[in-house]
Amino acid sequence: MTPALRPATPDDVLAIVALLAAVQLPPNELEDHLAHVVVAEADGRIVGCGGLEVYPDCDAGLVRSMAVEEELRGSGLGARILEWVGAHARSLGIKELFLFTMHARDFYARFGYQDATLDEFPECARRSAQYRFVGLHGGEWGVVAMRREA
Repeated sequence: MTPALRPATPDDVLAIVALLAAVQLPPNELEDHLAHVVVAEADGRIVGCGGLEVYPDCDAGLVRSMAVEEELRGSGLGARILEWVGAHARSLGIKELFLFTMHARDFYARFGYQDATLDEFPECARRSAQYRFVGLHGGEWGVVAMRREA
């Protein structure tokens, strides 16, 4: 069965956190951005997720919380989730997307994301807990920042 994409609800938070933990991603501020998170559901289970951090008075957003169950990687589900996030960003008037990754640089590059520096993040997008963490520890953890036009 092909997983169906749908907006996340508060009832999905525990399943999303479990998916993120499985791929070693932090759930920081997840509930603050839940209105901009999509889940992939198959047979009543959450098997993938992805989201967007949106900031007031800002035309940039941060792609976040991208995860797919291991057995579904390579199935195109991650691409479908990322496309949903991009379409959602455009519907909100977001013009530029940023993200952080440790293990999926090649995946994001296939969708036009390019390496970026923290200095390239607009001031309004520096509000994220992820941005602050990467600023402090990103180098030692091997975190890569990336960006593309929405």
